Amino acid sequence: MLKKSLKYAPIAIIVCYLLFLFVIIPSQKDNDKCKELVINISGNQLGTINNEEIVNTLISNDLYPEGEKMDKISCLDIEDFIKTMSLVKECQVYKTNNNGIRLELVCREPVLKVYDKNDSIYYVDDEGHKITDIKKPLLLPVASGEIDDEMIGDELKTIITTIKNDPFWMAQIEQIYFDKKKEATIVPRMGDHIIEIGTVKDFDEKLSNIKTFYTGGLNIVGWDKYNKLNIEINNKVICTKKKNTKSDK
Repeated sequence: MLKKSLKYAPIAIIVCYLLFLFVIIPSQKDNDKCKELVINISGNQLGTINNEEIVNTLISNDLYPEGEKMDKISCLDIEDFIKTMSLVKECQVYKTNNNGIRLELVCREPVLKVYDKNDSIYYVDDEGHKITDIKKPLLLPVASGEIDDEMIGDELKTIITTIKNDPFWMAQIEQIYFDKKKEATIVPRMGDHIIEIGTVKDFDEKLSNIKTFYTGGLNIVGWDKYNKLNIEINNKVICTKKKNTKSDK
């Protein structure tokens, strides 16, 4: 009986070896690979980017980790690449205990859409940073005209600081046009008039006075009575009537 058992021992050893070679080792290799990429995006109220776009971007730049060996994945490389995207404010990438990669991303919040003097189109966030890689159209106030990069951290940031926390002006301002003197004209969404504000000095006070005039003036005489409101001098609202209105007859 012992001889018979010894006769089959080499076969058993070979079977175990093959089992180890073709089953155990591949299983261990699979356990060393990245099983999932978890993406968490915050500060993205306007939906400027989604998980699918991030995945496609990583794939096209040979940085997609899922299926790759964990010890070959560089979280720092992925993190540094994501940070090159202008709409990204913060990014952190790290490995998890279950052979996964987690990507935490904080988006910049665009407040203005800009058409500058060089025909470039981009967005500016609430900190005055230029955002160039937003693909979807956003319904935001537009700044246009003689705008250069220097104005982003000055005139445009002044405007953003004033309107970003004021839902009325975020909804009411359709366009702000700058001339060569850096004086601004607002085109509102409601009312058939324009608002000449001059420079952005005391911009918050000027808008506050216009808002008061809207409430106490236009609500009474009508929003279509004037074609121009000027608040350049001493923060006083100077109104120009439309021609051929009933009140002029």
